[in-house]
Amino acid sequence: MHRLTDLFLQYHDKFQQLGWLGVFAYMGGIVLLQMVGIPLSPIALGAGGIFGFWKGIVAITLGTNAGAAVNFLISRYLARNTVQRWLGQHEKFRLIDNAVGREGWKIIALLRLCPVPFGIANYAYGLTAVGFWPYMLATFVAIIPANCFIVWLGATAQQGLAAATGAGHARHPGEYVFLALGLIAFFLVLRHITKLAKAAVAKTDHEHGAPVGK
Repeated sequence: MHRLTDLFLQYHDKFQQLGWLGVFAYMGGIVLLQMVGIPLSPIALGAGGIFGFWKGIVAITLGTNAGAAVNFLISRYLARNTVQRWLGQHEKFRLIDNAVGREGWKIIALLRLCPVPFGIANYAYGLTAVGFWPYMLATFVAIIPANCFIVWLGATAQQGLAAATGAGHARHPGEYVFLALGLIAFFLVLRHITKLAKAAVAKTDHEHGAPVGK
């Protein structure tokens, strides 16, 4: 644990010294990581922990939206056949393809609220019939709540770590109560939204006669 703390503080200092250049470097890292399917939640936590809330939001917002555009365009124009072979065998992708073909950006906005790997989903959406700009708008709006919460969580954890190591002010116990309640509320809401999103996709396929897969 002590080694992990030292490692975090080391990279924290390096990015902090770079200022806004560090923010944009972090953004570039997000784009590269999501291209190979790395989960982005820990990266968003790191953005909050390293840069604080506002700069962390800038880094994760720019990174996730740029990544969404890159994977979409690769899938649609540069490696369509390869991605099609990769994803075409998955029943869930076929269901998403059917749903997006009929409902467009609305289904994408709902699916952004589900725990689907971000980078892989971006490749999948490039194979659907949705237009680039409706896709980008739905992505930008739908991922704001989760990004804000996770970055805030990272920033809060960093402040707690700084207080514990003597680098920051001690936190009031009430702040930890607020954090715990916020975590519980977030995951309860996420669970409910996930059910609604999955139900919406299933309903769309059922109404149009598409088989619902596992």
